[in-house]
Amino acid sequence: GSAGEGIWIIKLKSGNYCKTFGERSCGDDEVLDLMEANDNHSEEHTVGEFIEFCVNGRTGKSGTWTSKGTGKYLEGGKEAGGQLVDQRFCPRIVEGELRYNMVGDTLIGIIHKKPKEGGISAVGGTGSIYTYYGPKEKKFANLTKSFATTDLPKIMPALGLGDEPIPLWWTSDFINSSPPGTDAKDEKWIVGEFNCSCVGISKCLAAYCKDDTPNACYTDIAKKDLADVKKISDILGEKAIKILIKAAKEKAKPAGPGDYFSGEPVDVSSLTKITKDDLGLLPQPSKPRFKTALVGAYVRSQPYGGSDKSSNGHRYDSIPFANGMISAGMSCQLINYVHQEHDTFFEVVKAFDALIVRCNPGQIKADGGSQEKFDDSMRTLRKAGMQVWPSPDVMEFMGAKDALCKIANLSIGLEDTLAYYDAGLFADGFKKTMAFQPRVIKQNRGSAGEGI
Repeated sequence: GSAGEGIWIIKLKSGNYCKTFGERSCGDDEVLDLMEANDNHSEEHTVGEFIEFCVNGRTGKSGTWTSKGTGKYLEGGKEAGGQLVDQRFCPRIVEGELRYNMVGDTLIGIIHKKPKEGGISAVGGTGSIYTYYGPKEKKFANLTKSFATTDLPKIMPALGLGDEPIPLWWTSDFINSSPPGTDAKDEKWIVGEFNCSCVGISKCLAAYCKDDTPNACYTDIAKKDLADVKKISDILGEKAIKILIKAAKEKAKPAGPGDYFSGEPVDVSSLTKITKDDLGLLPQPSKPRFKTALVGAYVRSQPYGGSDKSSNGHRYDSIPFANGMISAGMSCQLINYVHQEHDTFFEVVKAFDALIVRCNPGQIKADGGSQEKFDDSMRTLRKAGMQVWPSPDVMEFMGAKDALCKIANLSIGLEDTLAYYDAGLFADGFKKTMAFQPRVIKQNRGSAGEGI
């Protein structure tokens, strides 16, 4: 789930929890109190109805649901992204969660997201209160130090992504799992989720189109916000060039006869130009150290080309991203993936040293293309040695909810985090965990809080 979709906070209505895990399993007729994190709405269903909804969606056996979601969280099996993660409920979520905004391994800001009174989820649009802190905020110093020095270097290896760099722009959401009254130095903060798939830069939001701002563009971003964004994008550029320099040193070979390493940026004239202009983009360096491209997706059937677009067709934060790369001495061309020219696109991009993928989930499919075909071709580039930020595997394994199982034994993890990939294991495991204590069930797919 994204933004709380498919994430359910669940309690036994009777409160009849066993003293030790495994002592008993819930019966299908036991009643559950459920709250979904996307909008904090509550429902009441039996264990059997909940399992039926999670596995098969709305059926005659699942009862009547008011959720915006459709259930069927295991549909297609593990290969298709079907999964459910089962975690202990941390009641201090009502105090809020901490979002760590990261550029590579550098913390650039912390957001405390407190749910509306009576709610549990702090996703946008639910009345939650956001408080912004700098990266050196003293009240979170213990968590910051522990995360940056102890756990951060272990995350990618724990996810089976040891050969991949930390994403250029990503977030980690933390929940306090310690009992109330725990001394600050002894508190345990656990990761609720990682976000690395097209995470937005909030201070660029003035540049994306809505019904009341159909002509929004780069110049609508306030100068003060642009100054703050430039600090972020400059760090992003520095991180990117370090990754490329490291990769180049590992596989560098001298120029051979006829090689020319100081050429102009890549010729992309064979690709369809979707956007109107590059308003705000810095001039490309004449002799870039590395050649990069920022890949976007435009949904031709949707207003503005998708909900994340400026009026010229670019994603609202693409220009600052590209400018950070250019300021670091690289070229960064803005190109769009058009599924009808798939083969041409992937032939052209072979000439780049790195690709920054900024295609919002669902947009390639919404435009009539295949996300799987796009991802497979990106994997081929990655296997050939090209940097792809983030690669499909990073998005799949870091962004998937079962990433929480793989970090369960790190200090930022919750050790009793489980994952289910088929209906039988889900039904058996959920009945045991639910009989023991309140739980949070998180689906792997979705957005806006549905199914949490």
